[in-house]
Amino acid sequence: MLDDVPGVAVSFVAELKQRKVFRVGLVYLVVAWIAIQAASIALPAFDAPPWALRVVILLFALGFPLALLLTWVLELTPEGIKLATGKVGNKRMAVISAGLIALALGWYYLGQPALRNGRTAIPERSIAVMPFVNMSGDKANEYFSDGLAETTLDMLAQVQDLKVIARTSSFAFKGKPTDMREIGKALGAAHLLEGSVQQAGDTVRITVQLIRASDGSHVWSQRFDRRMTDVFKIQDEIATSVVQALQVKLPEPEQRRLVQKRTDNVAAYQEYLKGIALLPKRNVPEMRRAAQHFERAIQLDPAYARAYVAARDAYALLNSYASITPEERSRGKRYLERALALAPELGEAHISRAAELELAGDVIAAEAEYRRGVQLAPGYATGYQWYGELLALAFGRFDEGLPMLKKATELDPLSPVIRGVYIFALGQSDRVDEAFALCNQLIADHPDVARNYDDRSTLHQMKNDLVATMRDLKQQDILDPEAFGFRAHRCHAMIDFGALAEAKACLAPLAQRAPASREVLFAEARLATLDGDPNAALALLAKVQPPPEGFRGYLLLRSGRTEEALATYRKLVPWFFANTTPKVYPGQARDAIHAGTALIQTGAKPQGQALLEAAVASIADRPYPAFVAGRGWFEVVAYAQLGDLDRAFAALQEGVAGGHFQIIAELDADPLLAELRADPRYMKILAPARAKAAAQVAAAKAEGLL
Repeated sequence: MLDDVPGVAVSFVAELKQRKVFRVGLVYLVVAWIAIQAASIALPAFDAPPWALRVVILLFALGFPLALLLTWVLELTPEGIKLATGKVGNKRMAVISAGLIALALGWYYLGQPALRNGRTAIPERSIAVMPFVNMSGDKANEYFSDGLAETTLDMLAQVQDLKVIARTSSFAFKGKPTDMREIGKALGAAHLLEGSVQQAGDTVRITVQLIRASDGSHVWSQRFDRRMTDVFKIQDEIATSVVQALQVKLPEPEQRRLVQKRTDNVAAYQEYLKGIALLPKRNVPEMRRAAQHFERAIQLDPAYARAYVAARDAYALLNSYASITPEERSRGKRYLERALALAPELGEAHISRAAELELAGDVIAAEAEYRRGVQLAPGYATGYQWYGELLALAFGRFDEGLPMLKKATELDPLSPVIRGVYIFALGQSDRVDEAFALCNQLIADHPDVARNYDDRSTLHQMKNDLVATMRDLKQQDILDPEAFGFRAHRCHAMIDFGALAEAKACLAPLAQRAPASREVLFAEARLATLDGDPNAALALLAKVQPPPEGFRGYLLLRSGRTEEALATYRKLVPWFFANTTPKVYPGQARDAIHAGTALIQTGAKPQGQALLEAAVASIADRPYPAFVAGRGWFEVVAYAQLGDLDRAFAALQEGVAGGHFQIIAELDADPLLAELRADPRYMKILAPARAKAAAQVAAAKAEGLL
């Protein structure tokens, strides 16, 4: 029966040619292409909505199989048009045509540009609040008009069923004559809220309109004439009216939260807004000025909860990027406590509290607080960013963390920082090439944002390219020379490639200029550890508040203070010790290995072995080059502590064969690996890796980058 298939196929093709199906199909496609091109030019000229062109394309797509079907089943004869017959019956052709129609529909619906580009459709209940136009003729009133838009945006962001684009993105179009449809497309917002403010003495006129981004039509507009003392009431009215216009139904608790006043003090409010405007690029001098504005807002209104949160966050960011004084660190903690006392339901305050808990190492409590924070502030992009970072980088739960970070980019699509963090996490999940492409585009869009070069340097380092890594870190230093914490990343990269003398020279000026920098102190402690002086490293860590407990536990272990190390890990990661089958996430593998080693050394061998095996299992699918989020030579260390040198050397060989040649200095200096290093296989296996690292260091020196 199968022998008849070629003959049937040949007969079918011959009949298609005889009935001119191929010719009609080709002519149809040419005519359709010309018509669609003409429509793509003509429809926008007549202000046709975007869906009109899609309808034209769909009609032509559906018409193609119909034209082929008619050409097949109809025949022109002297008596007129009649049904044709052939060897392959018309029923079979009908089935084929139905398949073609299905393909056409599938092409239309699945081939939409938004889906092809990996973007979801714009939700109907989404809005971007544009900066209100200052029509007062006085630039000093600019913060007032921006402030109205900012606070209206912030109030709308409290609504659970509404996607609200963050200020960083919507305000990027300030003063630019961009078409509303283009803005809506760029921001992923179905609606835009725009307004104007005209101030004269103590009276103000505010005109607001809600626009449908797809076609520029007006959904709602209103004018407010008020005295300046009513400004907060105006914001309540605007936000409430917009929610109603978007047909979002609010439960009673959300209605109350929507219109709660942030402050009655206009001067305090404007100081807060001035500070917020300085944070998007994470430039250190701008963040310091932002902290000053938040301090003034607190002085003007000691009950302004949001200003307390903003001040705390500014100090926390400065602690990471640069350095802060012990008094500023203490003040930040007090501010967070005050904010939570003033506004227990303020989502941003819970996000800040989660960040404090994460910094202290209590990641379980931090996750719970982040979850609570984004529930209370569903439009807070930074909340999703920090929550996503915890899940992806601290836990290694990329399947949960990356969607959270993606959500942050959707809420604030033009934020260089949020985009950079998403790209960093993408690289850590082993999607390095995809992350590179996105990072190159990000730098092209924001060439003046320093931290984006830091993000790309990490991707270069994951590809073992020290020269490219150092070039990007040099550019980061040029753009933000006061970011001493981030500048320490250059020193860390040198350590990773084995250039320890150069790393010391790199750290010396940073330690002199920023002796209290968390990142600088951490790098100094790392170098002291590699020099074989864990006590000096512990002394340096004691200056870091809160200290990195995981690293501290490791140093205690190296110093022979095993009981103290075990107590540290019991407090830091108590779930490691809760049962005989401990749960270890990839981001916690290092702590699990050291905690398991401490258990073995204190006599709890079965429990320690189980923890070590769980740590190895957690990173089994993580490639060696993806070490920046705590990957390293972990299997090698774990197997050595289990006493299985054969498996340790097999893991070492696997890493070298896979192209991993960084952080060898940690293997060389770790006293826990003395037995491993005594075996001749150690030097033999690592020899090619050392040669590659040395070649990278030599290339960077030749470029003048070390």
